[in-house]
Amino acid sequence: MTRVLVIDDSDDFRKLALRWFQSYGIEAEGAADGVQDCAAARAAGRRDRHRHFHAEKEGIETIHELRREFPGAKIIAVTGYEPLRNYDVFEVARQAGAMKTFMKPFKFEDLVAAVRELTGLGERSPHA
Repeated sequence: MTRVLVIDDSDDFRKLALRWFQSYGIEAEGAADGVQDCAAARAAGRRDRHRHFHAEKEGIETIHELRREFPGAKIIAVTGYEPLRNYDVFEVARQAGAMKTFMKPFKFEDLVAAVRELTGLGERSPHA
C-alpha cells in the first residue's frame, strides 16, 4: 500500500494537501517539520514493514535523512522559494534524492499525477 507523507511548515497547505490526496483515494499523513516526518515514517515502518512512504518534502536535510532510513521512498520536493542565482534548490533536492520537484503555486492534479507515476497507482478522479 502506498502512503504519502506531506511535510510542510504551513498548517493550511498541509491540511489542504491531505484532503486533496484523500479525495483521490491516496492515504496521507502530515508532519510540520523534518523531526516529525521521520518519527512518523519510523512509526509507520514499525507498524507495517511492507509499506513505503512517498514523501512530498520540504528541507534538504530531511530528504537526506529519509533517503538514508528509507532508501525505497519516492520523494517529491516542493518549495515556494525562487531559485537563487548560484543555488538551485531543485537541483540540490534531486542530488539529495528527490525524484520530482514542484514550485508553489502548482496544480494539485499535477502533484497527484506525479505520485501516481512514481508509485504505479492507477488513475482515479476525486470523489470516485
